[in-house]
Amino acid sequence: MWPCRPFRIRAPDTSLPGDAMQDDDGSGAPPPPGREPSGSTPADRAPQTADDAAATAPAGAPAPDEPATGAPTAGPPTADEPATGTPTAGEPPAGAPATTPRAGSRRAPAPPVYERVPSWLVTGSAWGWRLLVLLVGAVAALYVLTTLSLVTLPIVIALILATLCVPPARALERFGLPPAAAALMVVGGGFVALGGLVAALTPAFVTQVQDLEPTVLEAVDTLFDLLEDSPLGWDREEVFGFVDQGVEALQQRGGEVAGQVISGAALVVQGVAAFALAVVLLFFFVKDGEQIVGWFIARSPDAHRDTIRAVGRRAWAALAGFVRGTAAVALIDAIGIGVGLAVLQIPLVLPIAALVFLGGFIPVIGAFVTGMLAVLVALAAGGVQQALIVLAIVVAVQQLESNVLQPVIMRRAVSLHPVVILAALTAGAALVGVVGAFLAVPIAAVVSAVGNELRLRAERDAVSEPGAPQAPIGPPEEPVPTDEL
Repeated sequence: MWPCRPFRIRAPDTSLPGDAMQDDDGSGAPPPPGREPSGSTPADRAPQTADDAAATAPAGAPAPDEPATGAPTAGPPTADEPATGTPTAGEPPAGAPATTPRAGSRRAPAPPVYERVPSWLVTGSAWGWRLLVLLVGAVAALYVLTTLSLVTLPIVIALILATLCVPPARALERFGLPPAAAALMVVGGGFVALGGLVAALTPAFVTQVQDLEPTVLEAVDTLFDLLEDSPLGWDREEVFGFVDQGVEALQQRGGEVAGQVISGAALVVQGVAAFALAVVLLFFFVKDGEQIVGWFIARSPDAHRDTIRAVGRRAWAALAGFVRGTAAVALIDAIGIGVGLAVLQIPLVLPIAALVFLGGFIPVIGAFVTGMLAVLVALAAGGVQQALIVLAIVVAVQQLESNVLQPVIMRRAVSLHPVVILAALTAGAALVGVVGAFLAVPIAAVVSAVGNELRLRAERDAVSEPGAPQAPIGPPEEPVPTDEL
């Protein structure tokens, strides 16, 4: 019995007769299986006898009564023969998955390393190095700001004051006044008004402090009595002993104190120089603000000019909105607390109201400190009862500010979380002192606005198709006023 291979059905030949190779064209190529040579007659296609077939068969071909290799035998398969189309041993059935390659064969490449790392670790590392880069940049920027504080602080102060001076200057220009005259009138008039206010308040402040001196001494006696009755058990002699020890320590370190006085005098000179520089910069910012911005944009790369212009507009709008909104809220706080103190006939009403206004520019901390100062003055002037009334007035005004004024007036300004505000205040006070506490929150507002603008532009660029019109950036808002820098 001939060994039988698996039977494979050959696809039928659909080529045309004219396409077949011919055996009489001189090429000598045999015709394909199942095809007759060109020019064959029906007689040629007649069945041959067994002897004729054996005579014409090529050498090595099986006899007609023997099955060709791989051809199925007639009749049903025997027990030792596989059925037609059944795969033999060693061959996988049709549709079966590929087997593992044998030794020595080429294996598929291993997956990349990041595919074998947990997704949370990949995401965390991606955020980590980006935050590290931002932290290094922030530290470098703060180092430059603190090192060149004599230049950077006047620039920042002038920019903040320019948000208040630019609108009236542009209004005067619309009435036909030249830009230089309008800027000089606004800046000069503002400082003249501020100086006149300080000059008017100083005599009243000195007089009321002198009148308040006896009541302050009485308040100190009351405080000593409270300390003696408290669990601490401090008496006057112990407190005075602490004071004497402090005086002796100052006398022993007289040289260091003298050096600090000299450094303090140098600091005063630097402060005066920085103030003068801030005034000059403020004048030029109000007069030539648009030309300054255009000069910087003209020297930026063409591909980034739109982005720089949009970021500058958003930063200026955020700074202006924050400063104007904070000034409005601080003014309302000062008026409310000042009216309450005037009704109770507490001394130092105007100085306390001015301090409340200035403290409003230091969110969270400024209102608390100035409010406590008003309570202490009321305690010294009118006793515990009036101090409690002033405390109630301060708390009511601050609640009105937090729940009504801030959402209504500051809705267009940048909204900062209290944690961010406290962190900015701490960093500013640690780096530059009181001036840094004043400037920390406006700078944080500008940085937040710039970050939001860049994020929105990146999201827009990610979803926009090539050649499609660009969508507007950010939420819908009113047109940018013409009084911007």
